[in-house]
Amino acid sequence: MVELYPVIKLNEPTILDTWKGLALNCLVVRLQDLICPRSMRLNSTFFKIKEKGGIHNFLDFDGKIILSLIMKDNLIQGFNPSRYSEVINTLKPDYYTIVDGETYEKEELISKAEIKRSFLETRQLIELCKDSKPIGQVKGCNKSQIVTHMALLKSLGIEDFVFHVGDFFRNGSPKMINRAKEYSLMIRKNAKTLILYGMGSQSKLQEFSFADAYTTFNYFVNAVNGKKFVGTKKYHYTGGYSPKIVRENLIQIIKNIANMKKQTKLIIGGVCPWEAEQEETGQVTLEQELVQATL
Repeated sequence: MVELYPVIKLNEPTILDTWKGLALNCLVVRLQDLICPRSMRLNSTFFKIKEKGGIHNFLDFDGKIILSLIMKDNLIQGFNPSRYSEVINTLKPDYYTIVDGETYEKEELISKAEIKRSFLETRQLIELCKDSKPIGQVKGCNKSQIVTHMALLKSLGIEDFVFHVGDFFRNGSPKMINRAKEYSLMIRKNAKTLILYGMGSQSKLQEFSFADAYTTFNYFVNAVNGKKFVGTKKYHYTGGYSPKIVRENLIQIIKNIANMKKQTKLIIGGVCPWEAEQEETGQVTLEQELVQATL
């Protein structure tokens, strides 16, 4: 059964308690909500959490909490393993997603460099954050890079993975949505668990139900844009933005996931694709380069 892990916007007091009273096992909070965009310094919300002794105390939540390091490209540049570890060790989440990177379609060289940087920084971060567990965010601008990055992360002992499908859904392109499904399936076959990040499309829930969890902030974004979920469809509403609509949208998403009539879980197992994928490229893989660099 797929679960919902809603994204909670820590620096938005009006909706901070939107999730309370709902049957949720896990919440997702974002590093980017704790950063001042101009100065790149940690904001007042971060220090409020620090005063409370961690994110669990701040939210008064006994379930699991994931700290997402997925953020805007300009914010990534202002962080390194030391800064990431300061946040993680202060917030004390159960899990954190690994170091993010810029990997865009047709930008193979940039993506390759970003995967390498993410891997090396993540390796350092794991050593600095012993009390929280990493979730591998798989990156890449093509199938080969996706495969290679996942292999690298598995070499660090990472078993749980997250894949950002929100970018693929952004323009509503069937081609890109199908690509998101292809990559997600490929990751799921070789993962203990898979979380789909930014999975807010209510009409596609069943198609991606091979995943273990969806994360989304769509319940808030749609309310801000004057839209309310009724079943799996969105309708414009009058009266302006209201936190009440935010909660109603969240409740509807929970119901939609619960109402999926059948789960299309993949059977995990079979031949591991790494060797075949690497042979197809006919090139020295990023994984091999990194191994050589560490000898």
